[in-house]
Amino acid sequence: MAIQFSDELELLKATPAEVWDTRLQILDRCKNLVLLVRRRQICFVNDVALAALGYGSKHELLGADLLPLFVNDYRELAEMGLDVMSQEQMIPMKLVRHDGGEIDVELWVDQIGAPHQDIFIIEARNITAHLRAARALRSREQWLEGVINTVADGIVTVDDRGIVQSFNPAAERIFRCRADEIIGKSIRELVPSPIADQVGQGVEWTQLSLLGKELMGKRKDGDVFPMEMSLREMLQGDSVSYTGVVRDISARRRAEERIRHLAQHDSLTGLPNRFLFGDRLDAAISRASRHHDRLAVVFIDLNDFKPINDEFGHAVGDQALISLAERLKKSMRKTDTVARLGGDEFVVILEEISGEEHVRGLAQKIMAAVEEAFDVEDHHLQISASLGIALFPDDTTSADQLVEFADRAMYAAKKSGKHFACIHPEDVWQVVV
Repeated sequence: MAIQFSDELELLKATPAEVWDTRLQILDRCKNLVLLVRRRQICFVNDVALAALGYGSKHELLGADLLPLFVNDYRELAEMGLDVMSQEQMIPMKLVRHDGGEIDVELWVDQIGAPHQDIFIIEARNITAHLRAARALRSREQWLEGVINTVADGIVTVDDRGIVQSFNPAAERIFRCRADEIIGKSIRELVPSPIADQVGQGVEWTQLSLLGKELMGKRKDGDVFPMEMSLREMLQGDSVSYTGVVRDISARRRAEERIRHLAQHDSLTGLPNRFLFGDRLDAAISRASRHHDRLAVVFIDLNDFKPINDEFGHAVGDQALISLAERLKKSMRKTDTVARLGGDEFVVILEEISGEEHVRGLAQKIMAAVEEAFDVEDHHLQISASLGIALFPDDTTSADQLVEFADRAMYAAKKSGKHFACIHPEDVWQVVV
């Protein structure tokens, strides 16, 4: 509520100074913006208003005309007079800051003193941050709505026994059943087992939405889908019913899965990226430690790949990388991981390795997959590579060092010439394919 002053106040200049000092100190402690205005001339401004309006000193506002503080769109209302504005309980308004910016406020105007004195107190609550947050929330909701391409929410009313009383058209579309097929039946018909089995066995049906992070729904044909459901109690005379708002979030879940996939996979080849590779390597090391197994990290660097881009264009180069990624995946075991670190660098995690000889055989399979000739847009291409290999736990038990050692070994192989691989920088051998 706006600050109220009694009508018997005298003019500011006619009131004893010590009385006004006390009153002005009170106004200065207010959490809202407060101005005292006489015939549109600002006589007082509190510290909150000074800060909100961006002025450094009260002297910059004292004696100034009030009108320029209002945004142009609202100035017509202000020009009608403060006495007119005082007749409204609260006025949504925009004020102009000293730097030209704008703030949103809820504004109250009250006349103080005798009517002929033309003295008004203006109180405003700064709601700029609130409106900004509300707009951001609305924007986010609209974005999500566009991503998941949702339809209108389903509305289901249920009595206190959990018997469906009404079923709107959106609910019919969501659950793929007509209203007359579900009205009169238990809401348990709309959720699958084991959720439905829990209802009535220590769990009230009104707690359906609390049974898990994601409540599953069941369509007429038995198809199970993720949904959001919120229940609200509704009193109708002496009877109690509940309104359930249901939203099919299948599209949202697919979008979230897609986002997670993009965050963890290379956008060109679909292979795990550097981040997912790191997670896979940590997990592989944990498994190898538990089972006392070995594993290998193999760095793959393509030789002379840049000329393909330069001669045939990046589109051909991209298709070559996609084809190479597919060949590498097909040549690996299910337990292995092939990742692309970027550019023409790939890395492989080989699990359940018996030793160096086993690695050499797998390296030969990798090199054969790389060097297999292929055609892209009528261009016959063949690529070679240099491989670097590090073994766990032979070389190190650290994931970071495994990557570092494999990288060093790859560079040693690259210096030795094409079609080469190595386990250690001092151990370089030619892979025959």
